[in-house]
Amino acid sequence: MAANLNGKPDGYGTSFGENSLQSYMGRINYTLMDRYLLTASGRWDGSSVLAAGHKWDFFPSFALAWKMQEEYFIKNLAWINELKLRIGYGVTGNSAVDSYTTMGPLTQYNYVFNTAPAIGYIPMTMANPSLGCEKTSQINLGLDFSFLKNRISGSVEFYQSNTSDILMSRSIPVVTGYPNIMFNIGKMKNTGFEISLSTINVKLNDFQWVTNLTYTQNKEEIVELVNGKEDMKAQNYFIGHPLQVFRTYKVDGLWQNTDEDLAEIALWTANGYAFAPGQYKPVEQGTPDHKLTDDDMVIRGTVRPKWIGGLTNSFTYKNFELSSFIYARIGQSYFSSLQPGGSAGGKFIGYVRSVDPNDFWSTDNTGARWPQPTSKTGVTAVNQAMYINDGSFVTVRNISLTYSLPQKFIGMFYAKNIQVYGQILNPFVFGGDVVKAGINPDDTNGWTNVNSVGDPTGGTNNNTMIIRSWVFGIRIGF
Repeated sequence: MAANLNGKPDGYGTSFGENSLQSYMGRINYTLMDRYLLTASGRWDGSSVLAAGHKWDFFPSFALAWKMQEEYFIKNLAWINELKLRIGYGVTGNSAVDSYTTMGPLTQYNYVFNTAPAIGYIPMTMANPSLGCEKTSQINLGLDFSFLKNRISGSVEFYQSNTSDILMSRSIPVVTGYPNIMFNIGKMKNTGFEISLSTINVKLNDFQWVTNLTYTQNKEEIVELVNGKEDMKAQNYFIGHPLQVFRTYKVDGLWQNTDEDLAEIALWTANGYAFAPGQYKPVEQGTPDHKLTDDDMVIRGTVRPKWIGGLTNSFTYKNFELSSFIYARIGQSYFSSLQPGGSAGGKFIGYVRSVDPNDFWSTDNTGARWPQPTSKTGVTAVNQAMYINDGSFVTVRNISLTYSLPQKFIGMFYAKNIQVYGQILNPFVFGGDVVKAGINPDDTNGWTNVNSVGDPTGGTNNNTMIIRSWVFGIRIGF
């Protein structure tokens, strides 16, 4: 069917099989004077999992580029090989909901009929006749450059994406007969900055050194939820913050055996809290009342890193090539009990790594890091506040050495090239307590998962090991 960019596509409203997706697109490409490039497209996408009358939607996009190196005021600058400014805008959609969601699906329910077990079905979600597509609009502004006979090249890019009509499950009064309904609600925003840089640092007859650098920074934040600017604390969603955050109490070191701290502990004890010297000391938000409430909890971190970077270096000497790749993820938080004794707050020492006895608090060691081993568990919620750890790390992904056999030797094998190589994978990892405890902070599986009492069930429990490997081989190309 031909696309009609001025309206709905031919055949609009046609019934498709479940989970089917159809698209209709028109595109325009235009170049003016080898300096200005314009690309525009418009497409209609349809998904059968959405509600009737909302299965189709229009998604436009355009991109404009200016090849500045072709302008007279730059063309005569020999050191500039490329300087291209570009801007783009586009809208994409997401219809990732389960089949029959808009029809009010049923779920299996086990019950007892008289004295015999039976199986029935009850409503799972309420039908939503207006469920449509989740949309993300994004604008990009970038600059591509190349200088000094392409010795220095790369790009700088800024982007912002806004997602609206997010597909989320919304709780509704159970008197309706349904616990929830799938709805188009909420807004998200992502703002980011990316840099890629490639440099030929040294270029001689037999030797060359090339460096490639990438840097990415992204800020994710929730703009609106079910009730506008109101947080959804039960789901751990907070306006102005990323989707996955850690919200706990704040801790100010350990209680000390001083008159001031003992007086404070007495005030907490009067309200039913079992604190003692050598245990974690909570920090109240606002006016102190010596009671821990939801208002005393703060957002302590997120699994989203502040920035991600990569660095590749390649050294070539005649037929030899030595290369390495370094990867970094900085500013992320890892949720795990690295403290001895876990949530017991020092009740026992059961951690897999060795612990220096000098790290435990005592009246003679008040500057220690860990709480005093004792039968008094303190307040579990305060102990769990210490589960938030800095998960930043830098790792050397691989180091490889390759030797390419000279052409006079590979001709007898009727091959185009033969290379003998060796490499080591994951030789080094650098980081804080998470890395020192033997945890792989690059494995993000289940970081935020907890059980009914708040102990981690993901993260540490599901963490995969960093495997160091040595690889040797031969590549033959014909």
